[in-house]
Amino acid sequence: MIDSLFIVSGAGNHVVDRHFRGHTPRIVCEPFMEKLRASDNAEGIPAVICGNRRHVLVHILREKIVFLAVVTQEEPPLAILELLDRVHQVLTRYLGEVSEDTLRQNFSTVYLLLDEMIDSGLPFTTEQTVLSQYFSTVYLLLDEMIDSGLPFTTELNSLESIIAPPSAISKVVQAVSGSSSQVLSDVPPNVKGQGGTTFGALTSALGASTHTQIGGASAEVWWRRQNVVYASNEIYVDIVESIDGIFNSQGHMVSGGINGDILVNSKLSGIPEVLMTLRNPGVLQNASFHPCVRLHRFERDKALSFIPPDGEFTLASYWIPDLALNMPFNFNVTVNYHAEHGKLQISVNPKLSVTMQHKQMLIDKFCVNVRLPEDIASATLSCQSGTVRFDSDTKVVVWNIGKLAGQENKCEGTLVYATNSKDGSHRIPAEEKSAAQLAFVIKGWAISGIRSDSCEVSSTTYTPYKASRYTTTSGKMDYRIA
Repeated sequence: MIDSLFIVSGAGNHVVDRHFRGHTPRIVCEPFMEKLRASDNAEGIPAVICGNRRHVLVHILREKIVFLAVVTQEEPPLAILELLDRVHQVLTRYLGEVSEDTLRQNFSTVYLLLDEMIDSGLPFTTEQTVLSQYFSTVYLLLDEMIDSGLPFTTELNSLESIIAPPSAISKVVQAVSGSSSQVLSDVPPNVKGQGGTTFGALTSALGASTHTQIGGASAEVWWRRQNVVYASNEIYVDIVESIDGIFNSQGHMVSGGINGDILVNSKLSGIPEVLMTLRNPGVLQNASFHPCVRLHRFERDKALSFIPPDGEFTLASYWIPDLALNMPFNFNVTVNYHAEHGKLQISVNPKLSVTMQHKQMLIDKFCVNVRLPEDIASATLSCQSGTVRFDSDTKVVVWNIGKLAGQENKCEGTLVYATNSKDGSHRIPAEEKSAAQLAFVIKGWAISGIRSDSCEVSSTTYTPYKASRYTTTSGKMDYRIA
């Protein structure tokens, strides 16, 4: 599927190079690197770029880290994007946060000497540097996840049963034992001569041997590791939806919809059976499910029946192409250009018809970005709530409101035009269109109306604690300004 994988920082520094079908020089990535250096917004770079006649570059951006795949054969782009996203998920699961800083702050092992290669058209030989103590884990994960360029093992819980996540406990155990292997063994510790020794007691007391068996609970339940035991059994369900779309000046969606994920954090002992019933299950018409979901049961009863993996996982992801969204707030922005100066007015307030119906709803972290033409030199702005500023470099008005309360929130200001260097006249924008971007988080509410009616756990001898919550966030939302 892919020939090579490059993990690059947002500043353009190569962090990890992994080759699966022969060596790919870094110069192949130069078309993408040029776009990355020249762009102020890396999210605007196309996901698929034709590097040259032979190589195609496919990438995703996650937390200012670029996962770049090099492809030389005809492959489905969505499959490659899904594989890259899964690589990011696994690394996040193991490292906590995937960033250049976290890698470099934990450098403790010696990096592999790289062969001499070409970079930016010049001979380049990497020196022996010190990498993170987790770097060996990164390479082990890539070996398990991708075999000869094809997806091999990408299930998080299966990988955890093979490769132990780094932890403070593992550092102590490795320091005492002198071992640095991250691959787990299916041989119990006492068979290796640890039982009855001081080190064996230390290992047992620290719980460093919690991952001692490779494989799932059974051949049919390969996604769940064996012998899961918790002192307190809990299961949490998070339904997170994001709104992506383009809105006209009247606030009506022209194009877009809702992206949703049903996230589960399972801390249940044994092999439990979970049955989740949903209110408004019709939103899952365009959905992809985790392998643990019994699809025939969902098609028949519209209920999610599954044996959950241990820990966090995505039970289902769905897309709703809905152009008639009932947004929980009113938003309006106008920009007028007069002879001497311009005028900007922004107003936003929650809809009482929606907020009164869902009293647990909280609209928080509300932020408005209005991009203005290049002919605007400065702006004098004022607002009733929050803070507002004008970035003269990017020509963007940034209004941070925070919590959206019940009253109407207004922001207005005067726009100062740039002047011509020759005659000193004002450079008035000639009917140049502007756009506004919104960012917010709505807690306690899912815009699609989906809810968890019940979550029953069976095949167990205990009564677990169960909880669910709902969140709606802004994705890429652009409001056209008339």
